[in-house]
Amino acid sequence: MSGPTHEERNALILRRTLSALCWIYAFWSGLFGVLALGLAHHTEGPYDARLILAHAGLLVLAGALTWKPRRGAPAAVLLACAGSLVFIALDLQRRQWETAFMDGLFIPLALLLLIKSRRPS
Repeated sequence: MSGPTHEERNALILRRTLSALCWIYAFWSGLFGVLALGLAHHTEGPYDARLILAHAGLLVLAGALTWKPRRGAPAAVLLACAGSLVFIALDLQRRQWETAFMDGLFIPLALLLLIKSRRPS
């Protein structure tokens, strides 16, 4: 009986890293969403706090599904990336370059980790 191969261990580490990345972004999105709920002007339109909280929930789901590889994990990560694209567009529209950059970092990191963490064939 042998243990996991080197490639399997690497894939596990990368999946757990992706999961942690999703949870970190979910924490910050959730924090900003909760803070925005208290602001009357952030409860309607494209900057709706509920949209931010929904994205945080999607990030939590992606993190949970990637911790142990489960069916739907790649789709959840791709949906979280799509959600980040929405926030990047909103940030750029409001000329908030730093926020757009921080939102944008998630996408290449998540996609790279998702691709690299695929189970070895």
